[in-house]
Amino acid sequence: MKYLKIITGSLLIGLLFCAFFNIKAQNINAIKVSKESAKTSIKSYEKYIDENNDKHLKEFLALVSIPSISSIPSNKPDVINTAAWIVNKLNSIGISNAKQLATDGNPVVFASWDKAPGKPTVLIYGHYDVQPVKESEWDNPPFSPIIKDGKIYGRGASDDKSGVITSICAIEAMLKTDGKLPVNVKFLFEGEEEIGSPNFKKFLENNKALLKTDFAVTGDDIQESETVPAITLSLRGAAQLEFSVKTANTDAHSGQFGGKTPNAVLAMSQIISSLYDKVGNVAVAGFYNKVLPITTAQKEMAKRIHYDPATDMKMLGTTAEVGDTSYTALERIWYRPTLEIIGVQGGYTAAEGHSNIIPSHAMARITCRLVNNQNGQEIVDLIVKHINKNCPVGATVSFKYKSGYAAPMQYPTDTRGYQYVSDALTEIYGNQPLQMATGGSGGAMLSFKETLGVYAYSLGFEMPDEKWHASNEYFRLSSFRKGQKVYCYFLQHLADEENKLKK
Repeated sequence: MKYLKIITGSLLIGLLFCAFFNIKAQNINAIKVSKESAKTSIKSYEKYIDENNDKHLKEFLALVSIPSISSIPSNKPDVINTAAWIVNKLNSIGISNAKQLATDGNPVVFASWDKAPGKPTVLIYGHYDVQPVKESEWDNPPFSPIIKDGKIYGRGASDDKSGVITSICAIEAMLKTDGKLPVNVKFLFEGEEEIGSPNFKKFLENNKALLKTDFAVTGDDIQESETVPAITLSLRGAAQLEFSVKTANTDAHSGQFGGKTPNAVLAMSQIISSLYDKVGNVAVAGFYNKVLPITTAQKEMAKRIHYDPATDMKMLGTTAEVGDTSYTALERIWYRPTLEIIGVQGGYTAAEGHSNIIPSHAMARITCRLVNNQNGQEIVDLIVKHINKNCPVGATVSFKYKSGYAAPMQYPTDTRGYQYVSDALTEIYGNQPLQMATGGSGGAMLSFKETLGVYAYSLGFEMPDEKWHASNEYFRLSSFRKGQKVYCYFLQHLADEENKLKK
């Protein structure tokens, strides 16, 4: 009996081992089948992408040609026309419910494909508004885009009309090839990102049911290079302020009144100078009070990124790198706040001529990039207090408050959403994505988490050297093609993996 029990026990253990390894083998095979399914699908989508490339490039040029500058009121009709163009494009690919939805500012474009019952929903975000331009600094008119040397040049070509058109064309490839999508998809394209998304959170709050989603991605983000993908895990916030200095009711003759009449431009220069200490840190009392120390993990993430200051200096034509040397350059950009003077105006500044005056008025604009604990309104209040305290005798100062504050944002890496994006980038680029932070801001990203309860992970294809916000902005055509493939793989892979979780 003793030996019988031993034999029976051994057989039972053996059967359990076989069952375990069989289940494990089945799981491995399921993973392989899932990946092969996505890879097989990509080949058919890639065929459609290549066959329709010329048509899509013409559409890309048409989209970039509309001057949808959200910060200039006179461009409001262009902003509306851009939203209408996107609606028409979405309708043309078979998404018949595309429409403009009103906000307290510029409209949001919304569309959905919801014919996959029981499947997860993915929300794709982007923005169609762009920055202002200085046309004299462009080699080609910024809203007459051209294709040259494998790049499309024009304002918004990279930031962020590339994110809008790339995601739409990818969905088009899937719909036209398969007649359906493997998941439900919602599009949400904003028209006020470049002014801090002042009305976006309220829009989300008013439309929670319409925008309910399981996953979200943003097309307004970057890749490290053409061969190295990246996922952004940290964004800085932003706050804006404009102030003016007045020293007289009118400009004065510099000979008749010079030496005794206060000069508005000089007063402005003194105020600006007071905003910084000798090493370039912000001298506004309380500016750094709520800034948390950089963590060990954040320092390690920055160390993993190859950074060559000479590359940036060559790209920008600068001759020095400035900032607090107790932090590395990437630490300063990613995790430290800034106060930048982004524009100054005063006196006679025409391209030609020389007017001998004592200026009576001057104006300056400020943008702050904020981190972790900082609050935009609190920072603006501190700056206003500092300027009032440091306003020279004989000058008065007034303030124009810019609406909207973008909050800082941190992303986790232990979510399925992160993993699916990482898998898709790895598959198409052939390399695992770098985990990165960015010095830029995305006012909408925190609103997604706070209002819809999801993180919008980065799935954009801009690159750091593409001159966003500057003259001669461009976007690589290779990224346009690759980005469509990533979206197609991402949606198919997500569908396959979520399907397995239900079994």
